[in-house]
Amino acid sequence: MSKDFDANVRQSRNPAGFVDIPVDAESVTAFIGPAPRGPVDHAVAISSSEEFDKRFGVPEYPCRMRFAIRQFFANGGRNAVVVRVSACSERNRIVLHGPAGDLVLEARNPGPLEFLRASVDYDSIPADETRSFNIVIQRLRSEDSAWIDEQEYFRAVSTDPGSRDYIGKVLVQSELVRLHGVAPEERPALTIRPGSIKESGYVSAIAPRLNSPAPSDYDLVGSRESGTGFSALEPVADLAHVCLISGAADAAIGPVALFAADNFCRRHQALLIVDPPARWQSVDAAINDQRRSDFASPNTVTWYPCVQMKNATGENILASATGAVAAALAEVERTRGMRRLHDEPMTMPRGGLRPAAGIEADDSARLVRAGINLLVQRSALHLQLRGNVTEARHASLAGGFDELDMRARVLFVARRIRRGTRWIVALDSGPRVWQELQRQLDGFLLTLHRRGLLAGNGGSESWFFRPDLAAGTAADPARLPGFVVGLALSEPGVYFGLRFQHSAAGCTVTELGWQSEQARASL
Repeated sequence: MSKDFDANVRQSRNPAGFVDIPVDAESVTAFIGPAPRGPVDHAVAISSSEEFDKRFGVPEYPCRMRFAIRQFFANGGRNAVVVRVSACSERNRIVLHGPAGDLVLEARNPGPLEFLRASVDYDSIPADETRSFNIVIQRLRSEDSAWIDEQEYFRAVSTDPGSRDYIGKVLVQSELVRLHGVAPEERPALTIRPGSIKESGYVSAIAPRLNSPAPSDYDLVGSRESGTGFSALEPVADLAHVCLISGAADAAIGPVALFAADNFCRRHQALLIVDPPARWQSVDAAINDQRRSDFASPNTVTWYPCVQMKNATGENILASATGAVAAALAEVERTRGMRRLHDEPMTMPRGGLRPAAGIEADDSARLVRAGINLLVQRSALHLQLRGNVTEARHASLAGGFDELDMRARVLFVARRIRRGTRWIVALDSGPRVWQELQRQLDGFLLTLHRRGLLAGNGGSESWFFRPDLAAGTAADPARLPGFVVGLALSEPGVYFGLRFQHSAAGCTVTELGWQSEQARASL
């Protein structure tokens, strides 16, 4: 590679103010599935397992997502988002009695395990203001707990619908409750602690006797129109992994959710990580089930066998290893650039997990041929994921992308280019734009080459770029330019092509397959 080329890359700056495409920025891992409480169908950023407990957890309540989150952070995971799905729409209510009737507050989040309480006082309220009051609302970790996870305080609110401080208007700001129905004509009575004369007390939410069924595949999928299920993840930037957790421990993720999740991950250049179904009780059962399945994807990762852990009574129960696997993948991406997974399988602390079955040496190759990785106990303290395969293996999809490390590399590059080149939508297409785009891409791909992620000696041996003006729309092709990038992933002069088509609504990435040096001009 010439020094002039190196200097041109270092000097690249775009007049529109684009920034270099990041190589080392931390990607995001999403967890989607059931949780005992918390916001539903919202992507909530989580930076620790303690934060998950505060927003979504209930002590002593079995929750596989909670354990997956703990495994994620215990194995070095850093950035996570959680989408809770629920099949329950009923909400707890706080009933505050008063001389003119009841003021009823309803929990924002559905489910019987939203433990809320409220306190009413008249401190600093003028004596003639019979409709004004102060209210404190608290969210507890568990029923009758002294552990307060969240608290909101609203001063001088009113039951007068014409007032700017009307309780119904003010509670629009609340993340805990909303007004149910209309407020009575007079304020609620003081909440006095039982056994005292003036000491403030609380009124707890009434938890209805709800039948809260496990979420179904359709709850996981949700709706793009309403932004529920997977669609709650649409705004999340740089999403690398999606951990999908079934509605119930003994229920496998069905084809409806699998195909929808795969479609979502394909559009976002993310890997889908799923636990094996509980019905995989043996190696033969896993392989035969895989062969019968209509589902195959180069973006999906699973393993054999299931994992289990002991509950509070010492019984073995199924658990999720998705968090541990996602964290290990993120760590490999950070430190090794998704290379050499064959030689250096991912190792994870056990953290209470253990494989539910053993694997014989003769079974290893059979599982890998079926697109199933192997989860083995490497030592008393560690698990190891071996195989380096995606679920494309058994269906012969997308040559080369049955290997997990290569597929993860392509998704990483495509995702970063898609996000990093959005600036071109704001500019008219022209030679200057294409020159600056080339410099931006060369800078990013040069860094990848130096990390050993692209074959060849750099430059045209390792990658190429060309405008694809024909891919613009007929309505406004100048403002919606497309371009093609080729990546020499394993052999100089043999490229995997990616077409990027930007529009006001986003960017579509199309995989063009493998092309030789001679064929790249016709991509």
